[in-house]
Amino acid sequence: MQYTVLLVDDEEEIREGIIRKIDWEKYGFRIAGSAGNGKDALEIAESIQPDVVMTDIMMPFMDGLELGEQIARMNPEVKLLIFSGADEFEYAQKALRIQAVEYILKPINAEELRDTLVKIKDTLDKEYEAKRNLETLREHYIDSIPVIREQTMAALVEGRLDRKQLEKKCGIAQIDLEAWGYTVGLLEVESSQRKAVKEIFSNHDEALIPVTLKQTADEILPSYVKVTTFYYGDMAGVAANFYKEEDIFQLIEGMDHVCKTMQKVYNVVVTGGIGLMCQDALELRQAREEAQTALTYRVSLGGGHAIYLGDVEPQKSSVLRFQENDETALIEAVKLGREDKIDVQVKGIFEKIRGQILSNRQLEVYFTEVKIAFMRLLQYYEIQSEELFKEMENFRVADEIHSFQEAENWMIQKSLDISRIIKETRMNSRSMITMRAKEYMQKNYGDEELSVEKVSRILHVSPNYFSSLFKKEMQVSFIAYLTDIRMKKAVELLDKTDDKSYMIAEKVGYSDPNYFSHVFKKHYGVSPQKYRKRG
Repeated sequence: MQYTVLLVDDEEEIREGIIRKIDWEKYGFRIAGSAGNGKDALEIAESIQPDVVMTDIMMPFMDGLELGEQIARMNPEVKLLIFSGADEFEYAQKALRIQAVEYILKPINAEELRDTLVKIKDTLDKEYEAKRNLETLREHYIDSIPVIREQTMAALVEGRLDRKQLEKKCGIAQIDLEAWGYTVGLLEVESSQRKAVKEIFSNHDEALIPVTLKQTADEILPSYVKVTTFYYGDMAGVAANFYKEEDIFQLIEGMDHVCKTMQKVYNVVVTGGIGLMCQDALELRQAREEAQTALTYRVSLGGGHAIYLGDVEPQKSSVLRFQENDETALIEAVKLGREDKIDVQVKGIFEKIRGQILSNRQLEVYFTEVKIAFMRLLQYYEIQSEELFKEMENFRVADEIHSFQEAENWMIQKSLDISRIIKETRMNSRSMITMRAKEYMQKNYGDEELSVEKVSRILHVSPNYFSSLFKKEMQVSFIAYLTDIRMKKAVELLDKTDDKSYMIAEKVGYSDPNYFSHVFKKHYGVSPQKYRKRG
């Protein structure tokens, strides 16, 4: 692998000499950039992100030790090679403090530099190899997915996962959080059949019983309904995702098929218990308990088939509620401002409740919960929209809604209204931050300590966010914008005053007049003195 090098020395002759002395490609390196002072080097380093920085200590504007310290803070993995014309213990100590890999005295010996590069490359190779080993870890992780899935499913059906953990692990558990409904099924060999099972697996452990159950379920059930199978003690568990009400009957039929196959192939009686359908995956613990209850009915109903609890016990009357997962998904869509996402989420909500026979009172309670969720969102963004608040407070289902379609349209429209207001609020907030930053820079450009960090503290935002926002809004970086202000003010002072160059430098935020001249020439192509004479 080839690594990039940034070479920094204020003497161009020395830089060129170092470049000529080494066959860089032979040793696995490439000179990606060079600079004559620390400040220019820092700008280049931010752009090219070198693997190695070779720098002299004594340089104008910013010495090599300060440069090394700032680059190491920006990229802790960079390798610093310090060289100096002075054999001073204090310099060597400082080089060690910033974790330089080598401290070389000038004049630079080519052989010594080659040996150093060999060592640096060896270190970099090992570090990159360690990173590549992450791919090996990923492969191990993929191999471990079945075990992780088993553990996740067991935790879910036992109620040991909270909402956040479920959202994080739903993919590996193969639980679709946008499904219409869920339930749990359990497959268990009749206790009276244990002897027969032992004879079938006479040369193996009894642990093969759930393995056989799960394998049979894996082969049969996917053709009926979307499921995830897992081990649950000496039983095989099934977590089902439903997308329509009829899917429960498909699951019952599929579980029956598994029971019959076990009877036919292994001559053992297996019974399946199926819990009631729930609309929230976090309720699968209750569904699992219901599946276990369903299994207890085999005494009176006989085993060898699937028993659905809803067939043998009167179901409790359902209570219409604005489910937490529905609320979370809708609010996220509103925040994102995607009209298509809002439409999908609202339609998904109404798919669950459409067709139910509900009283106006039930609908009123439901939409009150929806309105509260919307109001919480507005309060979160500190939005004071009296018109919207008043409209929602006055909304009454009995007076304004005559069909599920009208209710769906109302929810979509309110979601879009709130999403638009949030977007406007965000845009205004971002523009306000940038405007305040520009005003502060115009007033305080003479402050040598003016920086992203200082302005972000004043504006009460993080430096990273402010820097990114400023660049996005202004199309230039904070430093470039500040430099432009300072240079324009410097030109104004050169044109309208007789101030010396060093005085102007200080007024526009540069304590070092030489660096001021360097920046001015870089900006306008001539030094401040020549600019004034030209005028």
